[in-house]
Amino acid sequence: MTSSGLVVEDLYVRISGARIIEGLSLSVPVGEIVGLAGRNGAGKTTTLRAISGMAGRSGGSVRLDGRPLSTRPENVARAGVAHVPEGRGVFADLTVDENIRLGMLAGRGRDEGLRRRLEEAFPAVARLRDQKAGRLSGGEQQMLALVRGLVSRPKILLVDEMSLGLSPRALRTAIETLVAFGRAERVGMLIVDQNSRMLEEHCDRMFLLKDGRVEPWRAAPEAASAYFD
Repeated sequence: MTSSGLVVEDLYVRISGARIIEGLSLSVPVGEIVGLAGRNGAGKTTTLRAISGMAGRSGGSVRLDGRPLSTRPENVARAGVAHVPEGRGVFADLTVDENIRLGMLAGRGRDEGLRRRLEEAFPAVARLRDQKAGRLSGGEQQMLALVRGLVSRPKILLVDEMSLGLSPRALRTAIETLVAFGRAERVGMLIVDQNSRMLEEHCDRMFLLKDGRVEPWRAAPEAASAYFD
């Protein structure tokens, strides 16, 4: 595996004594879009939570640019890994602008130039900056969550269940904008979702998560298809 970007090796995660992740290994180089597919309950969310420090790791290693990644979420964010959780995690009672400013504080320092580029890439978010986040549509909240993650200046962005609750049109707008911005800014991305077609269309590489482990998507297209049936 490459030592640049995010490298996860032999990761184990136990929850209430049950093994959820068993020896998972994958890498996300800076600037590359990586997809992780798996049906509901496969452990996709747990994988991201373990990387970002929101869930405990029972074994294995998680490294960013060759250095061990902290198990404390605030330190993970400052190191350069941002996490957009399932359900978006926006603060409903705060405005769009306030949500974005919290994202700037959580990451690697303020960058007004980056914020301007994000507002150009996601014009709907810029247009709604004075609106309360709880009043936005599902698609608008997803856009806000992505901007809040990206404005923290991450090297790696983790996105959990991108398609959840979005119409096909809103999903396409969100993923196309996200991927284009990530490639332009050299942000590595690990996107997990049940929507394998969306991942196949937009990711440079894909993995299938099954029984707590991953395998390259290209090595098991028939198995992957059967797995989702």
